[in-house]
Amino acid sequence: MRRLLYLFALPWNLTVAWPVVLLVRALWGANLRWETPPSPRPGNAALVCDLRPDSWPARTWYAPWGGTSLGHGIFYNARFAQAGGWSQIQTHEHVHVEQFEVSMLGSFVSGAIAAAVLLGLGHPLPAALTGLGLWWAGYLLMGASGWTVALLRGEPAYRGSAHEESAYAQADEG
Repeated sequence: MRRLLYLFALPWNLTVAWPVVLLVRALWGANLRWETPPSPRPGNAALVCDLRPDSWPARTWYAPWGGTSLGHGIFYNARFAQAGGWSQIQTHEHVHVEQFEVSMLGSFVSGAIAAAVLLGLGHPLPAALTGLGLWWAGYLLMGASGWTVALLRGEPAYRGSAHEESAYAQADEG
């Protein structure tokens, strides 16, 4: 059943997550692999690479970051990688993978409903474009709404978002 989630996530994975990870790997990375969380935390595999420690991002703007999840695609800062084990950063990023799957299933359902209404009104092309657009945008909509709500609460947009707070709490990073 977990593999079914890859189907719901396919538009984003094919156009954003996997191409970006492959690009990061080609330009600045190493260790391209499929990574699955260990038991007892089941989850789907993500395409993963590590930034080389001597790479431009790892030495400059990305230096303080541990990892970035783009759905079923993740890249890690090699400075924070834990050789031979499973780190809190990996747990954190795989929480985002699960959140991504939830957002993509929700956006698929929203897109299907919008498409059905437009199709019922006799607009097949707008139905297809709206349905696919809403489906594809699921992860962006989750992030943008989380950042907006955090700002409205007076918190920092990224760190105060519910999805980021949840990932920190589940990885016990504080």
